[in-house]
Amino acid sequence: MKYAILLDFGSTYTKVVCVNLVQQQVVLSDKFPSTVHTDAGIGLCRCFEAAKHAIGEENFKSALKLSTSSAAGGLRMAVSGLTQSLSIEAGRNASFGAGGKIVYTTSGLISEEDMENIKESGAEILLLCGGYEEGNRRHILRNAEALSSAKLNIPVIYAGNSHISGEVRRMFSSRGMECFTAENIIPNVGILNMESTISIIRNLFMNRITNMKGVGVVREMVDGPIIPTPASVLSAGELLCNGTEREAGIGPYMMADIGGATTDIYSFAENRSYEGAKQIGSPEPFAKRTVEGDMGMRESSVCLLKEVGKERFAMKCKVSQKVMEQAVQKRISSRAYIADTDFEKIIDHELACSVVHISARRHAGTVKKEFYDGYRLVQRGKNLLEIKTVIGTGGILVNSQREEAADILENVKIGASEKGNILLPEDVHVMIDKDYVFFAAGLLRSYDENAALAIMKKSLRLK
Repeated sequence: MKYAILLDFGSTYTKVVCVNLVQQQVVLSDKFPSTVHTDAGIGLCRCFEAAKHAIGEENFKSALKLSTSSAAGGLRMAVSGLTQSLSIEAGRNASFGAGGKIVYTTSGLISEEDMENIKESGAEILLLCGGYEEGNRRHILRNAEALSSAKLNIPVIYAGNSHISGEVRRMFSSRGMECFTAENIIPNVGILNMESTISIIRNLFMNRITNMKGVGVVREMVDGPIIPTPASVLSAGELLCNGTEREAGIGPYMMADIGGATTDIYSFAENRSYEGAKQIGSPEPFAKRTVEGDMGMRESSVCLLKEVGKERFAMKCKVSQKVMEQAVQKRISSRAYIADTDFEKIIDHELACSVVHISARRHAGTVKKEFYDGYRLVQRGKNLLEIKTVIGTGGILVNSQREEAADILENVKIGASEKGNILLPEDVHVMIDKDYVFFAAGLLRSYDENAALAIMKKSLRLK
């Protein structure tokens, strides 16, 4: 086997990357308008034709063929836990780690309003968690009773106190609901155990939840399971950080993936205590992903406008509020819109700067002066002060000039007023995934991790 053909079925584009495994080099990187809303097989054929042209018919036949998908907005999940700072955060991290998109969370005892909100959110999976081992049982059982009685018609994953997992599962099963039991996400204080939950989420995605039309054809034509695109990117990012036995990685870093509807922030680093601070809340994973569903360049730009403030954003763009609102409306109406004038490019640039600034701060941890358990400083979330590198991916960054892309990504850095409060770096070295290969590297990792690492390193460009 000399080549690998790696596909990604997105809502806007279907992408293909061909890799020469012997030379550890990308020989084709292309994209076509997505057909997932009509027939994914059409986009598949276009990608395969491009691959045949690039590597030849015989090499195509013997090539490894793998696929990811983020079609239909990704895997929509609701999370129910006992506390916001522990089980909810742990459940969110597990969901994001599996490639999910959180559409609703609820902590404490579930109310009728929560139940209606879960139904209206369009969630495809519900993750129920909470309680240490030997810990809380009563509240979890009450939530399980309420959820099972509601007959939500979606699969449930239970990842809480394992001593009642059998009872929880019977509640759902007796009412005709699918319930999968995972290991406790937080079995004890300071311990995070997500792999069992992540595995179940991914299996559900593969077997039931992929919403694109024509998915059966795709499954028949590829050699492995279709996995969520963000999960593949997270796996690739971890490999790039740590490296392989033969090749060193680049060390701790952050990555920003800016899209039309959402912005994903990834960090790959061990969480450390800020000097003199007490860490509280859910343990932070080494490889962490967060998704900001209201931070994007197109569909979500109106949400960004509200977050920043219309007057302030208009001033940044040096235009009137009316002109700025018209420009944003254009982006909401057409997610395929491409800025084609200097004025529109300025709007896009400022949108991207604001998206990165806000999303990075939501991803990072914070330190506050509080008296807690003998400590006068309290740390919540992940400490990213030691990060030196930020990698960018997404159309706005790949297609920007060097200085413009650097300007966007440097919004990760904290200002003087944020020092000692927001746990982000003061200075960073920025790079761009120019060939958009992270999804492909994540797919390739299980088959040839050295080739996967090589194509990522070759794709990175200094900015």
